[in-house]
Amino acid sequence: MKYVGWLLIFFVFAFIMISIHIGIARSGRVISQLQNEVAIKEARNQYEELEISRLSSPQEVTQFAEQNLGMVEVKPHQVIVLEGTK
Repeated sequence: MKYVGWLLIFFVFAFIMISIHIGIARSGRVISQLQNEVAIKEARNQYEELEISRLSSPQEVTQFAEQNLGMVEVKPHQVIVLEGTK
């Protein structure tokens, strides 16, 4: 009977240790997946920031205005400044 008690304690302890190990392994996989997702999102964010920078450049804005909106650059002699208006 004494050995059965020790055997039961051993199996319970082994079960607890295996459960902890499985939990740690699962957590490790989840952490790895999340790190991969973060890396992908950081790369995407960097791309988007570069795209914003490119699209907001004066040359790009001018080109878009000319090609898509039909706007043209105004020459200095075509501008009339009205002074004294409030």
